[in-house]
Amino acid sequence: MGGSQLRSTPYVPRSVSERSAGSSSSQRSRTSSGGAPSSPMTSARRAGLSLRAGMPTTTWNKRWGADLNRFLERGVQRPYGDQWGDPTVSGWRYLLRKLRHGRNVPGDLSKVPPRFIVPYLAPDSVALEIGAGGGRWTRYLLGAREVIAVDLNGEFFPYIESRYPEAAGRLRFYETSGYEMQGIEDASVDFIFSFGTFVHIDPDGIDAYLAEIRRVLRPGRVATVHYADRTKRFFAGKADDYAGFSAMSAPKMEELARAHGFQVVEHDRKLLNHSNVVVLRKPA
Repeated sequence: MGGSQLRSTPYVPRSVSERSAGSSSSQRSRTSSGGAPSSPMTSARRAGLSLRAGMPTTTWNKRWGADLNRFLERGVQRPYGDQWGDPTVSGWRYLLRKLRHGRNVPGDLSKVPPRFIVPYLAPDSVALEIGAGGGRWTRYLLGAREVIAVDLNGEFFPYIESRYPEAAGRLRFYETSGYEMQGIEDASVDFIFSFGTFVHIDPDGIDAYLAEIRRVLRPGRVATVHYADRTKRFFAGKADDYAGFSAMSAPKMEELARAHGFQVVEHDRKLLNHSNVVVLRKPA
């Protein structure tokens, strides 16, 4: 089985042998039914796009654990992840930052929690975050009864524990081997959130993850997914592999989502300059 077992705090890293075994399974794509591996490019062709050189891979995304270690060694005071946008910055502070940094500011991230998290989170719910990283968005899920943090880089788990000690006992961790959550039970999660992760996952990986999201969600529950949109003006004149953003667009995401039987509840294409946010519901 790929990935690691679901763990409650405290986090204990996987052994080297487990990592090696998991890495091979991370390269296999699953069909939308979760059965036999799909052929390469299947989902990409279905979504009407071609995979180009420079598309992000699981190997490319393994860089973030080392990036966290370098960040901590430098003794940076702000929390890891805020360098890509701080969701606590709003109002005049956001406007000043926008004036100073221009297009480098992706958008008003303070609008994400009230629109795409709060309406779907209840005190008795189980929430799951894909690509928790340093916990930039995890804070907004802590109102749930239980929070499962999923990441390719297990180095983040102790950092999240230390950042949110008040959540000890309610946090669980799953170190995925790629685009899987095999350690999460079927129909066991009430709300799934992912921000800043799918923007760096290739279309075939997104296809595989959507199958897993549908599997672990309870019927009638939703997932909020943030993903790249290479058709936006932000990418004009930029290389195909710019910053590891994957070759996605709004129509392609909707086609992939509907192929897995999701209902599109909301699809925001204006809030962010290089990406979109979609809310998907698993049919009851």
